[in-house]
Amino acid sequence: MLSRQQLDVFADDHTGILDDIAPRYLAGPGDARHITHALAAAGWKVRSDPLAPVVDLVSPDLRYRLRHEPQTMAGGAVWRLRSNDPHEHWYAQFTAIPAEILAGLTDQLVLPRPAKEPPCVWDLLADADWSHTTSHGDGAEARSPDALVSVEHRRITEGYEGRAWRIEVRPRPDEGPVIWTAWIAYEPPPHLISALASALADPAPLQRTWTQNRTHYSARRTESRVTSEAHVAAHRARIETVRARVRAARRANPPASTTPSPAPPPSLRQAR
Repeated sequence: MLSRQQLDVFADDHTGILDDIAPRYLAGPGDARHITHALAAAGWKVRSDPLAPVVDLVSPDLRYRLRHEPQTMAGGAVWRLRSNDPHEHWYAQFTAIPAEILAGLTDQLVLPRPAKEPPCVWDLLADADWSHTTSHGDGAEARSPDALVSVEHRRITEGYEGRAWRIEVRPRPDEGPVIWTAWIAYEPPPHLISALASALADPAPLQRTWTQNRTHYSARRTESRVTSEAHVAAHRARIETVRARVRAARRANPPASTTPSPAPPPSLRQAR
């Protein structure tokens, strides 16, 4: 359960002047609480030591597990996400992805699957002016307008059956060290990938304080019109929205009753 004290600490950590960072995929990891606070508000349980830097969260129905390891070595997985649903096996890991982009996916985990088919990822990216190519029917790829980001969907060839999504961000087209990557294997539900792609391609900048100093040097950094007070208020409103949507979903789809049936009267129990 998310406490008022935790929200107050978040507010204290986000005082001061904010900068707009564009493009958003170069903004650096940001604040992990953008994700973890929302999941906690939706009833996810913390399974890790609260005094350790690692955060381990499990969904109320035990279908999903998210692990955040901020102290991982450069290039290692910072976020690990796994589905434990017997009908939905998939796994994802992310290096230093901006939390607001990953939240596009994780926000969907607290809600029922949408009834409508999600938009095609390639159509969604094309609408944002990303290029799109297909290679020999075995895979597809899209690139951001500045060619710094590639999104691929290809068959896994290293000892596994299935397909995987891969996102890779570099400081220059096809050059330089990888800034961050995402790898999602074994076909997660399409609406999760669509939500992640939508958050990735959103042209809106992300806000960062000067203490969040892992913004890439090639990103455009300008003073934001968003004040720290408005930024914190937006975070609190986001949490309340999550709570309200989860409550509404539970009312619409109440869990099956686990209350045992009442025992029959003695006369019936003794009947032969």
